[in-house]
Amino acid sequence: MALELFTWDGCFHPSLIKFSIINSYSTKGASNNTRTVPPDLVFPCLPHPTLTLGDLNLHHPTTDPLSSFKQDDLASSTPNFNMATERGFSILNPPGVYTRFSMSHVGRPGVINLPSACPLVVPFLSEWSDPLRLTGSDHIPVLIRFDAPLFHHAPPSPNWALTDWPALEADLKALIIPSPPALPTSRSMGIWFYTNFTRGNTTLAVHILLKIVTHRSMPWWSTALSRLRTAYTSALRISRHNRLDASLLASARATRASYFKAIKMGKREHCCTFLACC
Repeated sequence: MALELFTWDGCFHPSLIKFSIINSYSTKGASNNTRTVPPDLVFPCLPHPTLTLGDLNLHHPTTDPLSSFKQDDLASSTPNFNMATERGFSILNPPGVYTRFSMSHVGRPGVINLPSACPLVVPFLSEWSDPLRLTGSDHIPVLIRFDAPLFHHAPPSPNWALTDWPALEADLKALIIPSPPALPTSRSMGIWFYTNFTRGNTTLAVHILLKIVTHRSMPWWSTALSRLRTAYTSALRISRHNRLDASLLASARATRASYFKAIKMGKREHCCTFLACC
């Protein structure tokens, strides 16, 4: 069963407005390496974002690395996993997290509910979780959440403007990296590398502040605008306490005009700088 959803432009890709969800139930076919639903139908080649899910009844080391498998299990599951890899589908299940538990407590738990996503969908996966385990069924419900690019914040970046460069340079010069082991092994070399890497990274983190960009961030903001805002709010507060003084009211209006004019100029200058660097 396939469900096609149509979204507004720009949800997943500027030119793609269709999103397909394929739900399938597959069991063993006439032989061990055949299924009632062929792999090419479970993992189709579609030009738009596609999510496949369902009870595929497949047991494979990729999703359950700690279990042992019979040859029949590997013969029936390997063609499906190979097809998923060939067509770029990624299994969303965290390895080793079971999605089915036998009601008789005799059969072993398994990972047979396998949601997978094509490359156009994977970047927007934000959560895979199993919050409800006791539902009266042998299959547990799985919550899969996707976020549109609009809600993705940029990763933190160094705020070079607030970096104390003289202090950082002095600390870096004082940081002495010892020589690597004379007769290195994989363990001793790893300890030497990660120890000194942590020391250097800690030194940088002390002096370099991070800039976190969110939807409320204002890259055009400056210290001068902060001073103008302080002057405007102060003048406005004074004029409200002395409503009969015309000069105070005129001063508040003048500072307000200067404040909003400076905001427009700051936005315009930031936009020109951004376009010049593109």
